[in-house]
Amino acid sequence: MNYDTLTLSSDSGIARITLQRPQELNAMTRQMGEEIRDAVKAINSDPEARVVVVRGEGKAFCSGASLSNLGAEAGVGDGNIGLGGGLEFYKLFLSIRDLAVPSIAAINGHAIGAGLCFAVACDLRIMHEKAKAGMTFTRLGIHPGMAATWNLPRLIGPSKAADLLYSGRLVGAAEALELGLVNRVAGEDFDAAVDAFATQVAEAGPIAVRRLKQTLAGTYDRSIDEALEIEATVQAETFDTEDAAEGIKAVMEKRKPAFKGR
Repeated sequence: MNYDTLTLSSDSGIARITLQRPQELNAMTRQMGEEIRDAVKAINSDPEARVVVVRGEGKAFCSGASLSNLGAEAGVGDGNIGLGGGLEFYKLFLSIRDLAVPSIAAINGHAIGAGLCFAVACDLRIMHEKAKAGMTFTRLGIHPGMAATWNLPRLIGPSKAADLLYSGRLVGAAEALELGLVNRVAGEDFDAAVDAFATQVAEAGPIAVRRLKQTLAGTYDRSIDEALEIEATVQAETFDTEDAAEGIKAVMEKRKPAFKGR
Protein backbone atom coordinates (compact mmCIF):
# COMPACT_ATOMS: atom_id res chain seq x y z
CA MET A 1 0.00 0.00 0.00
CA ASN A 2 1.20 3.51 -0.84
CA TYR A 3 1.08 6.25 1.77
CA ASP A 4 1.46 10.01 1.28
CA THR A 5 1.80 11.29 4.85
CA LEU A 6 3.79 8.45 6.42
CA THR A 7 6.02 5.51 5.63
CA LEU A 8 5.59 1.95 6.87
CA SER A 9 8.45 -0.54 6.94
CA SER A 10 9.30 -3.71 8.82
CA ASP A 11 12.48 -5.61 9.65
CA SER A 12 13.29 -8.36 12.15
CA GLY A 13 9.85 -8.16 13.74
CA ILE A 14 10.03 -4.37 14.22
CA ALA A 15 7.47 -2.38 12.22
CA ARG A 16 8.12 1.34 11.82
CA ILE A 17 5.58 4.08 11.16
CA THR A 18 7.24 7.41 10.36
CA LEU A 19 5.13 10.56 9.98
CA GLN A 20 6.22 12.30 6.80
CA ARG A 21 5.15 15.96 6.89
CA PRO A 22 8.43 17.44 8.17
CA GLN A 23 7.89 20.87 6.60
CA GLU A 24 4.73 21.22 8.76
CA LEU A 25 6.38 19.58 11.80
CA ASN A 26 4.30 16.47 11.05
CA ALA A 27 1.06 18.31 11.79
CA MET A 28 -1.97 16.04 11.73
CA THR A 29 -4.44 15.98 8.87
CA ARG A 30 -7.42 13.77 8.20
CA GLN A 31 -5.48 11.98 5.47
CA MET A 32 -2.69 11.19 7.93
CA GLY A 33 -5.26 9.78 10.35
CA GLU A 34 -6.73 7.57 7.64
CA GLU A 35 -3.26 6.33 6.75
CA ILE A 36 -2.50 5.61 10.42
CA ARG A 37 -5.66 3.50 10.53
CA ASP A 38 -4.67 1.65 7.35
CA ALA A 39 -1.11 1.09 8.62
CA VAL A 40 -2.48 -0.43 11.83
CA LYS A 41 -4.57 -2.85 9.77
CA ALA A 42 -1.54 -3.77 7.65
CA ILE A 43 0.63 -4.44 10.72
CA ASN A 44 -2.09 -6.52 12.38
CA SER A 45 -2.23 -8.72 9.28
CA ASP A 46 1.52 -9.39 9.52
CA PRO A 47 2.18 -12.45 11.73
CA GLU A 48 5.87 -11.53 11.94
CA ALA A 49 5.26 -8.15 13.58
CA ARG A 50 6.30 -8.06 17.23
CA VAL A 51 6.56 -4.35 18.06
CA VAL A 52 5.84 -1.02 16.35
CA VAL A 53 7.95 2.14 16.53
CA VAL A 54 6.18 5.43 15.73
CA ARG A 55 8.22 8.57 15.13
CA GLY A 56 8.30 11.77 13.09
CA GLU A 57 10.51 12.69 10.18
CA GLY A 58 12.65 15.78 10.70
CA LYS A 59 12.92 17.82 13.88
CA ALA A 60 9.46 17.19 15.37
CA PHE A 61 7.54 14.15 16.50
CA CYS A 62 4.17 15.78 15.86
CA SER A 63 3.03 19.37 16.35
CA GLY A 64 -0.63 18.43 16.75
CA ALA A 65 -3.54 19.15 14.46
CA SER A 66 -2.79 21.35 11.47
CA LEU A 67 -3.28 25.03 12.34
CA SER A 68 -5.21 25.57 9.12
CA ASN A 69 -7.60 22.80 10.14
CA LEU A 70 -7.96 24.26 13.64
CA GLY A 71 -8.45 27.71 12.19
CA ALA A 72 -11.21 26.47 9.91
CA GLU A 73 -12.95 24.92 12.92
CA ALA A 74 -12.75 28.25 14.77
CA GLY A 75 -13.67 30.34 11.73
CA VAL A 76 -10.32 32.13 11.40
CA GLY A 77 -7.52 32.09 8.84
CA ASP A 78 -7.60 31.10 5.19
CA GLY A 79 -8.20 27.38 5.67
CA ASN A 80 -11.51 25.93 4.51
CA ILE A 81 -11.05 22.36 5.71
CA GLY A 82 -11.59 21.67 9.40
CA LEU A 83 -10.97 18.51 11.35
CA GLY A 84 -13.74 16.78 9.45
CA GLY A 85 -15.57 16.03 12.69
CA GLY A 86 -13.45 16.09 15.83
CA LEU A 87 -14.60 12.73 17.19
CA GLU A 88 -13.98 10.88 13.95
CA PHE A 89 -10.70 12.73 13.36
CA TYR A 90 -9.37 11.76 16.77
CA LYS A 91 -10.51 8.16 16.49
CA LEU A 92 -8.46 7.75 13.31
CA PHE A 93 -5.26 8.53 15.22
CA LEU A 94 -6.34 6.61 18.32
CA SER A 95 -6.56 3.51 16.12
CA ILE A 96 -2.90 3.13 17.14
CA ARG A 97 -4.40 1.56 20.29
CA ASP A 98 -5.83 -1.23 18.12
CA LEU A 99 -2.42 -2.68 17.31
CA ALA A 100 -2.12 -6.32 18.28
CA VAL A 101 1.48 -5.78 19.37
CA PRO A 102 3.07 -3.16 21.65
CA SER A 103 3.82 0.28 20.25
CA ILE A 104 6.66 2.63 21.14
CA ALA A 105 6.38 6.36 20.52
CA ALA A 106 9.89 7.54 19.68
CA ILE A 107 9.51 11.23 20.53
CA ASN A 108 12.40 12.48 18.42
CA GLY A 109 11.28 16.11 18.69
CA HIS A 110 8.47 18.24 20.05
CA ALA A 111 5.13 16.50 20.74
CA ILE A 112 2.45 19.15 21.08
CA GLY A 113 -1.28 19.00 21.85
CA ALA A 114 -2.89 16.18 19.89
CA GLY A 115 0.62 15.11 18.89
CA LEU A 116 1.36 14.33 22.54
CA CYS A 117 -2.04 12.61 22.82
CA PHE A 118 -0.97 10.38 19.94
CA ALA A 119 2.26 9.49 21.76
CA VAL A 120 0.37 8.85 25.01
CA ALA A 121 -1.94 6.46 23.13
CA CYS A 122 1.08 4.26 22.39
CA ASP A 123 2.07 1.63 24.94
CA LEU A 124 5.57 2.95 25.61
CA ARG A 125 7.49 6.18 25.06
CA ILE A 126 11.13 7.20 24.66
CA MET A 127 11.99 10.90 24.35
CA HIS A 128 14.94 12.82 22.97
CA GLU A 129 16.62 14.88 25.67
CA LYS A 130 16.12 18.09 23.66
CA ALA A 131 12.45 17.51 22.85
CA LYS A 132 9.55 19.20 24.61
CA ALA A 133 5.99 18.02 25.12
CA GLY A 134 2.78 19.63 26.22
CA MET A 135 -1.00 19.38 26.28
CA THR A 136 -1.31 22.90 24.93
CA PHE A 137 -5.04 22.93 24.15
CA THR A 138 -6.02 25.55 26.73
CA ARG A 139 -3.29 27.84 25.40
CA LEU A 140 -5.34 27.96 22.20
CA GLY A 141 -8.56 28.54 24.11
CA ILE A 142 -9.92 25.09 23.29
CA HIS A 143 -10.82 22.06 25.38
CA PRO A 144 -8.43 19.08 25.24
CA GLY A 145 -9.32 16.30 22.82
CA MET A 146 -8.09 12.94 21.57
CA ALA A 147 -8.80 11.25 24.92
CA ALA A 148 -6.36 13.56 26.73
CA THR A 149 -8.57 13.65 29.84
CA TRP A 150 -8.87 9.85 29.86
CA ASN A 151 -5.39 8.66 28.93
CA LEU A 152 -3.20 11.19 30.71
CA PRO A 153 -4.62 10.76 34.26
CA ARG A 154 -4.28 6.98 33.90
CA LEU A 155 -0.69 7.36 32.79
CA ILE A 156 0.69 9.90 35.29
CA GLY A 157 -2.10 10.29 37.86
CA PRO A 158 -4.95 12.82 38.14
CA SER A 159 -3.06 15.59 39.93
CA LYS A 160 -0.09 15.65 37.58
CA ALA A 161 -2.40 15.37 34.59
CA ALA A 162 -4.46 18.31 35.84
CA ASP A 163 -1.27 20.39 36.08
CA LEU A 164 -0.39 19.76 32.45
CA LEU A 165 -3.94 20.03 31.12
CA TYR A 166 -4.97 23.21 32.95
CA SER A 167 -1.72 25.10 32.35
CA GLY A 168 -0.98 23.83 28.85
CA ARG A 169 2.70 24.22 29.74
CA LEU A 170 5.58 22.49 27.97
CA VAL A 171 7.86 20.05 29.79
CA GLY A 172 11.33 18.91 28.88
CA ALA A 173 12.51 15.32 28.70
CA ALA A 174 13.86 15.19 32.27
CA GLU A 175 10.56 16.34 33.76
CA ALA A 176 8.60 14.08 31.41
CA LEU A 177 10.59 11.13 32.75
CA GLU A 178 10.05 12.23 36.35
CA LEU A 179 6.31 12.59 35.76
CA GLY A 180 6.11 9.12 34.22
CA LEU A 181 5.02 10.61 30.91
CA VAL A 182 7.84 8.73 29.15
CA ASN A 183 9.68 5.52 29.96
CA ARG A 184 13.16 6.48 28.80
CA VAL A 185 15.21 9.48 27.66
CA ALA A 186 18.15 9.44 25.24
CA GLY A 187 20.46 12.02 23.69
CA GLU A 188 22.82 11.74 20.74
CA ASP A 189 22.33 7.97 20.86
CA PHE A 190 18.57 8.39 20.39
CA ASP A 191 18.23 6.21 17.29
CA ALA A 192 20.30 3.42 18.83
CA ALA A 193 18.35 3.68 22.08
CA VAL A 194 15.06 3.40 20.19
CA ASP A 195 16.31 0.33 18.33
CA ALA A 196 17.52 -1.27 21.58
CA PHE A 197 14.16 -0.57 23.26
CA ALA A 198 12.23 -2.07 20.34
CA THR A 199 14.56 -5.06 20.15
CA GLN A 200 14.01 -5.86 23.83
CA VAL A 201 10.28 -6.15 23.15
CA ALA A 202 10.73 -7.96 19.82
CA GLU A 203 12.96 -10.60 21.42
CA ALA A 204 10.39 -11.50 24.09
CA GLY A 205 7.96 -14.38 23.56
CA PRO A 206 5.57 -13.08 20.87
CA ILE A 207 2.52 -15.06 21.96
CA ALA A 208 2.96 -14.00 25.58
CA VAL A 209 3.48 -10.36 24.56
CA ARG A 210 0.39 -10.25 22.34
CA ARG A 211 -1.77 -11.78 25.07
CA LEU A 212 -0.23 -9.46 27.66
CA LYS A 213 -1.24 -6.44 25.59
CA GLN A 214 -4.83 -7.68 25.65
CA THR A 215 -4.70 -8.17 29.41
CA LEU A 216 -3.21 -4.74 30.13
CA ALA A 217 -5.80 -3.03 27.93
CA GLY A 218 -8.59 -3.88 30.38
CA THR A 219 -6.72 -3.66 33.65
CA TYR A 220 -8.55 -0.55 34.98
CA ASP A 221 -11.92 -2.25 34.52
CA ARG A 222 -11.10 -5.28 36.68
CA SER A 223 -10.87 -6.19 40.31
CA ILE A 224 -7.73 -7.94 41.56
CA ASP A 225 -9.62 -11.24 41.69
CA GLU A 226 -10.68 -10.87 38.06
CA ALA A 227 -7.10 -10.03 37.11
CA LEU A 228 -5.78 -13.12 38.90
CA GLU A 229 -8.29 -15.32 37.11
CA ILE A 230 -7.35 -13.94 33.71
CA GLU A 231 -3.63 -14.23 34.45
CA ALA A 232 -3.99 -17.84 35.57
CA THR A 233 -6.00 -18.73 32.48
CA VAL A 234 -3.74 -17.04 29.95
CA GLN A 235 -0.55 -18.18 31.69
CA ALA A 236 -1.76 -21.77 31.47
CA GLU A 237 -2.40 -21.27 27.75
CA THR A 238 1.09 -19.92 27.18
CA PHE A 239 2.65 -22.77 29.16
CA ASP A 240 1.20 -25.03 26.48
CA THR A 241 3.21 -23.39 23.67
CA GLU A 242 6.51 -24.30 22.04
CA ASP A 243 7.76 -20.85 22.97
CA ALA A 244 7.37 -21.56 26.69
CA ALA A 245 9.34 -24.76 26.39
CA GLU A 246 12.02 -22.94 24.40
CA GLY A 247 12.18 -20.04 26.86
CA ILE A 248 12.62 -22.26 29.91
CA LYS A 249 15.09 -24.50 28.11
CA ALA A 250 17.12 -21.48 27.02
CA VAL A 251 17.44 -20.28 30.62
CA MET A 252 18.59 -23.75 31.69
CA GLU A 253 21.15 -23.80 28.88
CA LYS A 254 22.22 -20.19 29.51
CA ARG A 255 21.52 -18.99 25.98
CA LYS A 256 19.19 -16.58 24.20
CA PRO A 257 15.80 -18.15 23.35
CA ALA A 258 14.76 -18.51 19.72
CA PHE A 259 11.01 -17.91 19.87
CA LYS A 260 8.91 -19.01 16.89
CA GLY A 261 5.52 -17.71 17.89
CA ARG A 262 4.15 -21.21 18.30
